[in-house]
Amino acid sequence: MFSLLSSLSRNRRLLKDFVARDLKARYVGSSMGFFWSVVFPIINLFVYMFVFRLVLKARWSDQQGATEVALVMLGGIVVWAAFAETISRATNSLVENSNLIQKVVFPSELLPAYLTISSLINMCIGLPVVLLSVLWFAYLSPPDVHFFDHRGEGPHEGVLEHQTGELGGATLVRVALTRGDREDVTVPFTIGGTATLGEDYTIDASPLAIPSGQILSMIKIKPIADDIAEGRESVVLTLGEPSNANLGVGVGPLSHTIWIADGIDVGALPPPAPPKANEPLYQPLSLGIQIAFLPVLFLLQIVFTVGLAYFLATLNLFLRDTFHLVGVFTTVWMFGTPIFYPAHLVASARNGAFAWMLEINPMYWLIDSYRAVMLFGAWPDWMQILKLAVVAVVMLAAGSSFFMAQKHKFPDLL
Repeated sequence: MFSLLSSLSRNRRLLKDFVARDLKARYVGSSMGFFWSVVFPIINLFVYMFVFRLVLKARWSDQQGATEVALVMLGGIVVWAAFAETISRATNSLVENSNLIQKVVFPSELLPAYLTISSLINMCIGLPVVLLSVLWFAYLSPPDVHFFDHRGEGPHEGVLEHQTGELGGATLVRVALTRGDREDVTVPFTIGGTATLGEDYTIDASPLAIPSGQILSMIKIKPIADDIAEGRESVVLTLGEPSNANLGVGVGPLSHTIWIADGIDVGALPPPAPPKANEPLYQPLSLGIQIAFLPVLFLLQIVFTVGLAYFLATLNLFLRDTFHLVGVFTTVWMFGTPIFYPAHLVASARNGAFAWMLEINPMYWLIDSYRAVMLFGAWPDWMQILKLAVVAVVMLAAGSSFFMAQKHKFPDLL
């Protein structure tokens, strides 16, 4: 490993030239140039959002909205795309540059290294899209407030109403934000309808408070039983202008009607279900000093990726099917990594039978750490960082040793 690092240091000017040439050659002749580095992950995001969010209805938690799910996916896509591109190109790099290795004295160890650095720089062009999105949604664009469908399906487009009875017990009317905020949100509401407050029902006082970091709160309506035949009476709740949020125009109705029937028990709205096992606590979008940890994650990504690239590039000379197998393997690895679905679904599937997939997956540790730093203003899991650092160093040592031990055979193998 040290001889390889020494060679890279001696040839750092040539390495820099290779990186610059590769970055320029990516989009040569393209009118959009490096802007494609931003467009590609966004296009992938829309595709995967359609499949996993709209069709398969994947959610990171019961409280996370579509905007947050999109950013969580985008954060994973950008990191994974750089890794997959490096592994794919580096595996065949020695074969594609056989003319350099065979005809001149050329430091072949530059090939996997410059491809890794080039991909990471390209990734750094896409990362600001994630950070700017978090900045916009977390600090510049307030969330919307709306009534939540009692069936738990999210904002309801249409007339939202429910019937209860004088013997039906308390009814809980949910009011939700499209995403959690870093500050408390107060939501005033007005009460109307044909039922009389204090005679036919009691209700929590206005305004309603949604604590910071949460997206859901409830208004409690308790029917009062009596022996008077009044027929079906209504309680109409209408949301007012909230603090630190906007009224959810276009998201769902801003009024909710509760019908109270005489003396019958037709059932109250059920309370919210408790969080599922292994489901993470909700975290609002945020940026903080933790962003300073990004260079450490860059370094760990480089070390792990380049070590694997050296190993696969060397193996491909002995077994040319390696290049094709890597394409299949990266696809399997991608869908085995929680990029488009939450990790807690893997941990809880079949009573934890697949939890081992997270324990042996360094790309999960890396992507999860990126998300913590970039999306939630949190420090990464230090145990994951420690494991990633150990695996990265071991991978670099193994890959570079294999590469340097076989380097003298490269001209014959090519």
